[in-house]
Amino acid sequence: MEIAKEKAENQETWRDLPSELLISVMTNLEIEDNVRASAVCKPWHEAAVFVRVTDQPPWLMHFPNSTNSYDFYNPSNSERHTKELPQSLAGSRVRYSKDGWLLMCKSFSTDFVLFNPFTTYLVALPDLDLGHGYQLVGFSSAPTSSDCVVLTIKDYDPGHVTIRTWSPGETAWTSMQVSSQFLDAERNYVVFSNGLFYCLNLRNCVAVFDPSLRKWNVLDVPPPVRPDGIDDESWCEGKFVVGYKGDVFLVCTFGDAVPLVFRLDLTGRVWEKKEDIGSLTMFVSINSCESRTYVHEGMLRNSIYFPKVCDSENRCVTYSFGEGRYHPREHNFNWGKQQSSENIWIEPPENALELI
Repeated sequence: MEIAKEKAENQETWRDLPSELLISVMTNLEIEDNVRASAVCKPWHEAAVFVRVTDQPPWLMHFPNSTNSYDFYNPSNSERHTKELPQSLAGSRVRYSKDGWLLMCKSFSTDFVLFNPFTTYLVALPDLDLGHGYQLVGFSSAPTSSDCVVLTIKDYDPGHVTIRTWSPGETAWTSMQVSSQFLDAERNYVVFSNGLFYCLNLRNCVAVFDPSLRKWNVLDVPPPVRPDGIDDESWCEGKFVVGYKGDVFLVCTFGDAVPLVFRLDLTGRVWEKKEDIGSLTMFVSINSCESRTYVHEGMLRNSIYFPKVCDSENRCVTYSFGEGRYHPREHNFNWGKQQSSENIWIEPPENALELI
């Protein structure tokens, strides 16, 4: 009898783990591993499905030139919605987007406004006195958060970078100037990740600004290797910087060619080339990039969604690493020439449909 009991105990397997422990394990799995684990047995399937939370994708925003309005496009169901733009923002352009808010200002103006296009709430920022404008701009979180920091950077003065920040409740910008060589920052390659602002210039040099310590540092990281056959102009165009849980990715596009993806390896001080992005789905545009792990059912994982809707098929241009091709196959879109404020990915609130 004792021998039979000991034999039964020795035959216990992973399938016999307590449900609480199974759920704890499944919580730490990426979506692909979660799906594989769900096929092992019934208890594993129940635990895997229990923690498989679906993330809603960001929506794509478009500002038609002919009307004082803006359009939303939901890539998960191809639904479109239109909302009127406040008169005070007529003629304004989007400079950055994060957490469902837009940082906007009019052309050649430094009067910034934070705008929520769902609630139409406005937060006017103090006047920013910049003799020659700015080159990089972004913000860390929604202005409803005490952690919100708005950042502007200019480096017109050789050998110096001027950094200005603003947070909710402040009546003026805080300015600092540091000795640094970070020229050629003509496009707004900024991403906030893991408490830091990462900035990229045309030469693919990376600088980091820590708003809590007010510290600026140009990293000693060689730029990613340019592929053979790509000229200087193409290599400088069509780039997107994406953040995900502390990681920073660089997406490079060249017409109809396969996109290149690099992950910033801070330990090895190198841009690591990725053959795919695993369970991630990236949504990229010039002034806003989003990333998701558990995307809505029916959407492509291990893929990049670009800021263009194909009216003939009513879906976004997408590149699937799993299939090794674009959808549609011929997108005929020059990423580098895209107007900065025409198409912006934005995170909708849970009650977005009620607000529009």
